[in-house]
Amino acid sequence: MTSSKIVRFLSCAFLAGAFATVAHGQATRTWVSGVGDDVNPCSRTAPCKTFAGAISKTAEGGEIDPLDPAGYGAVTITKAMTLDGGTGSGWASILATGTANAINVNITTGTHVNDAVVILRNLTINGTNQAPSAGGVLTNGVNVTKVFKLIVESCVFEDLLGNGITQNNLASASTTQVVDCYFDNVSTGFLGRTTSGLASTQIDHCRFNGGTAGVNATSNATVMVSNSTFSATTTANAAIRATAGCVINVSNSIFAGNDTAVNVAGGTVRLSNNDFFNNTTATFGTPESANNNRFRGNTTDGTVSNVIVVK
Repeated sequence: MTSSKIVRFLSCAFLAGAFATVAHGQATRTWVSGVGDDVNPCSRTAPCKTFAGAISKTAEGGEIDPLDPAGYGAVTITKAMTLDGGTGSGWASILATGTANAINVNITTGTHVNDAVVILRNLTINGTNQAPSAGGVLTNGVNVTKVFKLIVESCVFEDLLGNGITQNNLASASTTQVVDCYFDNVSTGFLGRTTSGLASTQIDHCRFNGGTAGVNATSNATVMVSNSTFSATTTANAAIRATAGCVINVSNSIFAGNDTAVNVAGGTVRLSNNDFFNNTTATFGTPESANNNRFRGNTTDGTVSNVIVVK
């Protein structure tokens, strides 16, 4: 073999080895297990122990899956990816305690920085406000700072001193879908607002129980709620609270046993085909429109217009 051929051969071998190293270090699918170790490569046969340990070994656009139901720790997501907590015998969980957020989503770099999609599926996020000494940490379930699109599907948020999902002063326009999720004893289920661009959110087939508010929207937020239930929210913040600069549309949903079901404290609220049962106040403030809603057993129905009230 001539010297030039040897050089070319060695160069190709080096590049192939380098590519294999990158591919090995950044797999499109990685695995975690309650008996894993974060020094592992996060393969199925050598899983990591935590979501945080698997992040650096998962390629942009990849997926992290658990091999067994366990607690996998708080994590910051900085690139497009999927966290799917579903296993054959249960869901993955995160104990949200001693940290401000269980899951942070903040994508500021990467090939897909301007169109990154993050999917959170089949996760249980547990807080500690039922513990004998819960402490004063206002722990949030999912805190979103910057992402093009967030999908939260079939997740459970329980006993959080903070909020379930927080879009708190988003850095840019974003779209969020929240589907088939359960918010139980959470301060606010969903908080939406942005300082730049429009935050558009769709909430469908979700359940909000307890806490001070189910959905709270403010500046530059548009929220569409459908086929959901709101019960036992405890203060005048309301199951649905709209403040200046937001639009909230609510349809085909049930409000039962809340202190205040809908609080129009600014912004625009449209209600259609909802049921208001046994609330202290069904609506506080005046919605822009309220059509074909049913009111029964509320202490005060509130101010509504363009509505068919069924007692």
